[in-house]
Amino acid sequence: MTSPQTQSKVINLLRELVVATLDVLCHKLSKSRMTVLRALKSYGYFSSFNLNSSYFTLKDIPDFDKQGLWFHGSVGFSRYGSLTQTIKAIVEHSEKGYTVVELQKLLGTKVHNQLSLLCRKRMLTRFYVGRNCVYTSVEAKLQASQEAKRKGQLKKPEAISPIQVPPGLEVLTVIRLLIEMIHKPD
Repeated sequence: MTSPQTQSKVINLLRELVVATLDVLCHKLSKSRMTVLRALKSYGYFSSFNLNSSYFTLKDIPDFDKQGLWFHGSVGFSRYGSLTQTIKAIVEHSEKGYTVVELQKLLGTKVHNQLSLLCRKRMLTRFYVGRNCVYTSVEAKLQASQEAKRKGQLKKPEAISPIQVPPGLEVLTVIRLLIEMIHKPD
């Protein structure tokens, strides 16, 4: 059991630092890892979903955005907990699912392993749009809606209009000129 005085010191230090690793807290307070962890657990905290979950902040510090994320510099925190839980929640609440690139941009960390795990455990599904894999909910109605919205945003290719050659020039002359320009750009 951690004393109220020790807990107060841990909480006040982390409130001052906003975000810190366990090693920093232990070093600054000259306390063991277990003592600091007990104090954090009794008060309430979030650990980062990126950077190996090695950063901590107090439960009342983050101001989460509409997707449940809060960043302090490059350190990300999520109201959902771990990176895997965060990915699942974000995909489940999305209108049109997410690609790997979109998730990595949003979360600021690699997500391939977690996406593979979530699909293997049937916690997310995926479909392809061209070469891009889009991850969606496993709930049938939501999945169908996400897929339809993603495919609906794709632009249909426009018909290629024939090249208009100025009067008096033959198409073959224009093609030869373009080839010559490619070979000798100067």
